[in-house]
Amino acid sequence: MIPKKMMIGLAALAVAGIWSGGCGSAKRLESTQVPGQPGAGEAAGKVSPAASGHYLVRPNDCLWAIAGKPDIYGDSFEWPLIFKTNRDQIQDPDLIYPRQKLKIATGFSMEERGGAKRLAMETPKYVPHSKPRETLPLDYF
Repeated sequence: MIPKKMMIGLAALAVAGIWSGGCGSAKRLESTQVPGQPGAGEAAGKVSPAASGHYLVRPNDCLWAIAGKPDIYGDSFEWPLIFKTNRDQIQDPDLIYPRQKLKIATGFSMEERGGAKRLAMETPKYVPHSKPRETLPLDYF
């Protein structure tokens, strides 16, 4: 059994993004300019639930941390849902930018939420890069 103090410490590390797989400081691109990427990653015939809100990206944000916010999804592993909903403006899920306005969709089925969680768990460990990858490690769409 893990002592309570250790569990609290591990939980704090995970929330802070220090735990592997989180938003490491090297992962963030410090930029104030949102690059235009119209149509990137669009898949014909696939429709996401309608956006029910928006989130303005702040410096040092990442999809993992945004999805984990209680007023978003409350589960960091659901970050692929934000990526899919915003595929018209996010080419690479590792690269989002301050002042970027992301659509936050709700109404996903349990199957869609489970699929997003599986994708998040299968996503390989982050490798630093500053330009969008031409090929993503998984087919998120």
